[in-house]
Amino acid sequence: MSIDDAIRTDLDTDLAQLRAALARQQWPATQDDILAQLVSRHERARLLWRAAALDHSHTYGSADEVCDEIARWSDARMPPPPGR
Repeated sequence: MSIDDAIRTDLDTDLAQLRAALARQQWPATQDDILAQLVSRHERARLLWRAAALDHSHTYGSADEVCDEIARWSDARMPPPPGR
């Protein structure tokens, strides 16, 4: 399996982990707030990588909104995966 295949097939798992990691996030939140929460919880780099695709100028109202945007842009706006 290529890294590109893994990006798509692991999306559901990553989104579930992201929802769990953001369960205590204060909303509304910006991309910076979300990344800070993930770093403070020592979450996997893969979740930080997913959150890096969020719009830095948007304020998000919930973890569901964050995950919906990541799912919508998972191919188009994703930065290169870690280690690539």
